[in-house]
Amino acid sequence: MKRSGLRLRPTLSSAALLLVAGGFLASSCAESSTSLNLCTDGQSQCGGECVDTQASVDHCGECGNACAAGHRCAAGACVEGEDPGEGGGGEGGEGGGQFGEGGIDAPGQGGADGACSEEHTDCDGRCVNLETDPRNCGDCGVACEEGQVCADGECACPEGLTECDGACVDVLTDGSHCGGCEALCSPTQLCVEGACSCSEGLTDCDGSCANLQTSERHCGSCGVECERGAICQEGACTCVIGTHDVIPDMFPQTVMGTTIAGETNYGLACVAAGSSERVYLFTPSEAGTYTLDTFGSGFDTALGVVSATSCAQLECNDDIDPSTSSHSKVRAVIGAGEPVLIVVTGFDGAEGDFTLHLSKAGPPMCPSGDVGDTLPKTFTGDTELLGDAITPSCGHAGGPDVSYTFTAPADGKYVFDTFGSEFNTILELQDGECDGEVLACNDDSRGGMQSRAVVELEAGQKIVAIVDGFEGAGGPYTLNVAAWEPPPCPMMDLGSTYPQSVTGNTSGLDHVLESPCASSDSPEATYSFTAPVDGRYTFDTIGSSLDTVLHVHGGSCTGPTLGCNDNASSSSQSVVSTPLSAGQTAYVVVDGAYDTSGAYKLNVSGIPAPPCPANELESAVPLTVNGTTAGLGDFVSAPCGAPGGAEATYKFVAPEDGVYVFDTFGSSFDTVIHVHDGACGGPSLGCNDNTAGTQSRVAVSLVAGQEAVVVVDGSGPSASGAFKLNVALSNGEGTCANPINLGSTVPQTVNGSTLLQPNSAAPGCTASSGNDRVYRFTAPAAGTYIIDTLTSTFDTILHVHDGDSCTGAELACNDNASGVASRVEVTLTAGQVITIVGDSRPSSSGNLVLHISAAPAPDPDPDPDPGPDAGTDPDAGTEP
Repeated sequence: MKRSGLRLRPTLSSAALLLVAGGFLASSCAESSTSLNLCTDGQSQCGGECVDTQASVDHCGECGNACAAGHRCAAGACVEGEDPGEGGGGEGGEGGGQFGEGGIDAPGQGGADGACSEEHTDCDGRCVNLETDPRNCGDCGVACEEGQVCADGECACPEGLTECDGACVDVLTDGSHCGGCEALCSPTQLCVEGACSCSEGLTDCDGSCANLQTSERHCGSCGVECERGAICQEGACTCVIGTHDVIPDMFPQTVMGTTIAGETNYGLACVAAGSSERVYLFTPSEAGTYTLDTFGSGFDTALGVVSATSCAQLECNDDIDPSTSSHSKVRAVIGAGEPVLIVVTGFDGAEGDFTLHLSKAGPPMCPSGDVGDTLPKTFTGDTELLGDAITPSCGHAGGPDVSYTFTAPADGKYVFDTFGSEFNTILELQDGECDGEVLACNDDSRGGMQSRAVVELEAGQKIVAIVDGFEGAGGPYTLNVAAWEPPPCPMMDLGSTYPQSVTGNTSGLDHVLESPCASSDSPEATYSFTAPVDGRYTFDTIGSSLDTVLHVHGGSCTGPTLGCNDNASSSSQSVVSTPLSAGQTAYVVVDGAYDTSGAYKLNVSGIPAPPCPANELESAVPLTVNGTTAGLGDFVSAPCGAPGGAEATYKFVAPEDGVYVFDTFGSSFDTVIHVHDGACGGPSLGCNDNTAGTQSRVAVSLVAGQEAVVVVDGSGPSASGAFKLNVALSNGEGTCANPINLGSTVPQTVNGSTLLQPNSAAPGCTASSGNDRVYRFTAPAAGTYIIDTLTSTFDTILHVHDGDSCTGAELACNDNASGVASRVEVTLTAGQVITIVGDSRPSSSGNLVLHISAAPAPDPDPDPDPGPDAGTDPDAGTEP
């Protein structure tokens, strides 16, 4: 049978082997009677005898290599175990040694009857041992792969070898299976003792064997890659300088040239796709900052400065200003005697004639001058001719800079700016000397290219003001220094147009105004807006790039707050909505959260106010009307509940004197109801939010013909929808105009509800109250009386007035004597009449339980402690 995964080798039959051997012998005899006998294919001549060195125990693997006792020869190697087929030829086995130790060459031989012995099998006329014969392993014709042995009828690798992909390999030395199958060493590694390792003179760099003396990817040490155009020599990257010209050490100078037909050796990093190059070698005699540009060239250039020693790119630029110029400019700090290569090339394959300008800046200097004592002061100059002395904390190294010292003449704030400069500036203020502590650093104040910084100083404090350039920019500069003055507020008038949007940037502005709804030291921008008509106006910062805070004031920037918001609708932007009358001016402040500044957008929109009241109710009770607040605005401020909800307004004229109850039971959203006397902005007669669940109810006293405005409002900006307004007339009992007479009974308990009651009396012990129930009581005798609401079902307030009126002198007032219940004590004379008001907290109503009791009279002659009872003490009346 065949073994899976093993390749079979073709073998000759015994008869074929005899024919071949006979042919060779005949040929040999014909040629010479003294020549040696030739052996069949696969056998070797050892001592004049043809043997199979793959199976012979006397000649195992090679002539003369005899296996030790107890061993057999398998696949040319001595292995443990006896070969049962060895010597099986017996008396009739002449010539058996010619075909291997494990078989007999002719059928019928090897046994008493001429057949194979019990341990052998006839395979094509040859007796073989299927347990050990590598050509017939386990079955006739099943040959083991080269290098394998047959053991117990199975092809296997010899001792010390491992089968990998059907081949026997030594995992201690095989580079494809080093230490185990499929463990492949890299092409530059050797397999030594089962581990991939580098040969002598090479270093392992992330699995690759490298010569650190010559490898351009690992030059001197692993990971050190030479720049393009450099080679590794003796462990150091060395720049290979190709075709070039030499520029003399002379400034300023202009060089004309062309890149057409130039070489491409260095590949500047600042261009994605380069072009042919023109190279100049320059070696300055003095250290300094050198400026090179290609202004006036005839094509889109790129310019670089490369170290002539290592080919490292020191500076590179493509298009100094992509929006206006395709020319290039670099500034490079070069040491004395340091050779560099100046490489002129083109963008994306461009080539042509160029003009190269070279200039040398002055040495770095800090400070460059002094502001002096007189303010305000302005300085001008050009940083292109200066060195790079300071690297600003909010900028980049390499740009030219100018610096001035300033000593504060007095305690106060001072402002520095670069407005008027002709390039993108950076302004930094440092305490004390150059490289002192950074007090302020600004780039792009108000979103422009100029800079501004404000710092508070003590008299005599010295600072350094540094004007630098963004990303190495330089040019004509202006530095303004002055004592700080508060900015105008508003900074801009938006007029009366809506909708409109304005943009700006708070960076570099001042922090003057405090936000009413967020704590921050961010700079702010201020605007004024005048309402063209009565309406609700919305200000928002949606579209801003910073986390804003928005506050709106009336009258001035520091006037009453009309609205303040931070992070509307789970965003970092802000929205404020407020009603404004025609001609009313609002002052809008765009502020930042968490001391942030940046670009903002202010949007103004509005909804003209509808007539108020917009609807009219019948002058009759009871009645019910249905409506919706969807699509309406918020124009009438509710004295209670959350602001911002849209409202519907109704005019109601009382048909008779009485207490009128208005409620929103049956509405679909969280309502607030409030009633005003006469007009929408009139005095509040009552307001309620959530009497029962999310619905509301108020009771107000009206006289016949009195006009009131009833407002169905939403509790918060998102509360809007279908509503039901119910109007009913209360019996009027239990009000200040018609108190309930309790007589003179003591003690007594009275139950009643405040749900349908108006807010008819004001307590003196709390700022606001809700619905109340009023009682009259006459003291039956002189004494102290206790009045409480301890078993009521809501948050009560209790106040007592002298006489039969709610306007009498307040004798006592209490809120929350025990939990949310109230309790008072009053001392009355016999027959004295008092008015008791069982009041409530705003939006709180329920079952009022009123208790009246007389306080125990004090003992007129309290008995001091008599000591032991004289009537029972056995020692009483006797001498001690």
